[in-house]
Amino acid sequence: MIAYVDSSVLARAYLADEPGHGQAVALLGDPDIGLITGTWTRIEVSGALVRAARAGRGDQTGLLDLLDGDLGVDGPVTVVAADQQDVEDRALRLVREHAIHATDAWHLAVAVLTLPGLAEPGEDVGFATLDEAQSTVATSLGLRPV
Repeated sequence: MIAYVDSSVLARAYLADEPGHGQAVALLGDPDIGLITGTWTRIEVSGALVRAARAGRGDQTGLLDLLDGDLGVDGPVTVVAADQQDVEDRALRLVREHAIHATDAWHLAVAVLTLPGLAEPGEDVGFATLDEAQSTVATSLGLRPV
């Protein structure tokens, strides 16, 4: 299986006090799932980790190093990009059709634009998120919940 991992899941992998932390860590360590995420994820998750560190929930440098390692060349999550105009067009349609948050639509747009070209023939494609509305839309787009 190949799956897009949303920032809502990825951030929890680094914050042990967050609900879903154990599941996020397990997902990152699952050798049977190829994980991808979009370029914006590094920015979005970095913001969440810096805010958490400033609230006393961890060491900022250590948290950011973990993120950068996981999104690095040898990390478990591959960062992908899609044509910006295609992403924006698709995300706009998703926001207007499903009334979801803009960043949730952005992640879904990147997923639907990149996953088909990365999946092996017959391979399941999934979407990992902790947001219920985003998961519902992902499923409607043919992405299996992870």
